[in-house]
Amino acid sequence: MIEEKNYKRYEGKGLLKATPTLSYQPEELKGEVKEQKKILEEKIAPYFPGEALKDAVEYARILQRPLLLRGEPGSGKTRLAQAVAYELYGKDYRKKYFEWYIKSSTKAKEGLYTFDHLARLRDVELARHKNNGAPQPEKENLFKYRDFGPLGQAYLASKPDAPAVLLIDEIDKADLDFPNDLLFELEQKRFFVEETSEEIAAEYPPLIFITSNDEKDLPNAFLRRCVFFYIDFPSEELLMDIARANAKNWAEQYRKAMPDKLVEDIVLRFRQLYMDMKNNPNTDKAPSTSELLDWLRVLYYQFLQGRLEGDSLPKGELPHPEVLLKSLDDYKAQVNK
Repeated sequence: MIEEKNYKRYEGKGLLKATPTLSYQPEELKGEVKEQKKILEEKIAPYFPGEALKDAVEYARILQRPLLLRGEPGSGKTRLAQAVAYELYGKDYRKKYFEWYIKSSTKAKEGLYTFDHLARLRDVELARHKNNGAPQPEKENLFKYRDFGPLGQAYLASKPDAPAVLLIDEIDKADLDFPNDLLFELEQKRFFVEETSEEIAAEYPPLIFITSNDEKDLPNAFLRRCVFFYIDFPSEELLMDIARANAKNWAEQYRKAMPDKLVEDIVLRFRQLYMDMKNNPNTDKAPSTSELLDWLRVLYYQFLQGRLEGDSLPKGELPHPEVLLKSLDDYKAQVNK
């Protein structure tokens, strides 16, 4: 049912440990900074998807529909697209991976393309001045004013033997019309550039991952065109795997390993905090996996400095609650226990 050549199922094994340092050159920027052409570096942290999430990726590929990911902030929604791209394409994954981070002011057309009307007007005026007011004799090149956005780039890069991967992050930040404005383009995998009279069509549908924090409801017409998955809070076993993988990464980087029992105690302490807060109706926000990793990193730093010793956390007061708790009421409730 899947028409991809050289098809490779996403198994969730590409980021069982952190990547080595990867170098890449970002898309050229407009304006005066265009000539800088900086080489950027990144190191991707481990990522552990559950079995149900791996199946959801598979179903989205079979149906050739976007995978809409919901879940609490910090649950790993945003990182899935990158994890899939890295597993499929390795260190050169950015040639096939595109990101579109949505803001409240984002318009749907920006993801397809932009057209620099001001630059065109400037060039027309310069040419007219150069020709003493006469019109340009040569045919105007409109294509140089057109730049493709992340969705447009993904359509152009997606091939049957190597489909592109696109992240549309936090779609619910945009206005209510935004999802509906993308219905045709997401379903038909093509769009029209009015200024150049081009139709851009994907040779093969890209893998599209869309995240939402449920800040507002999405239109039913949009939801019908997506495969839906809710990323729940990880099990204790999965939390342990995530914590151990990150602790191992830091041990390799700083050449000092945190004891396994200490890592386990940190996870157990965190999970107990999470359960207590989740079951408390007065809780504003229970900590997520993202906060666990921040907390683990702070505690690892203390371990490096010799300020945290032994195989367990000190009993009593929760260490560094400011890393885990994101509201004043939650902070006071834990500190005053």
